[in-house]
Amino acid sequence: MARYFTKDTLSWEASTVLGGTVMNKSVVWEGDHDTRSAFFRMPKGMSIPTHTHPKWVQVMVLQGEMEVKADKEGSVRISQGGCYFVEPGDTHMETATEDTLVLVTQGEDRPDFLC
Repeated sequence: MARYFTKDTLSWEASTVLGGTVMNKSVVWEGDHDTRSAFFRMPKGMSIPTHTHPKWVQVMVLQGEMEVKADKEGSVRISQGGCYFVEPGDTHMETATEDTLVLVTQGEDRPDFLC
């Protein structure tokens, strides 16, 4: 069944992610197909510490801007409309350089991590 929503009609909840960081999250999809998807709000200055994923992750910045530091790529700023993809096992960290809204889609199998 199709689902239709906007960031303003979603249900938001506080969620603790890696390193004890607390973010507001709204789940879009979790369940079948080994894929999870959720919106996250990151206030300016919030950082998610250095980490890896056992599977791929894709992040689209819908509002705001963030800095992504990846061991293999250095530091890159991603602003509204930008997207980045992280290969399994690649080390990276994210910091919101302004209030930021992202959509994270991942082939993740750790339900206690992000989505």
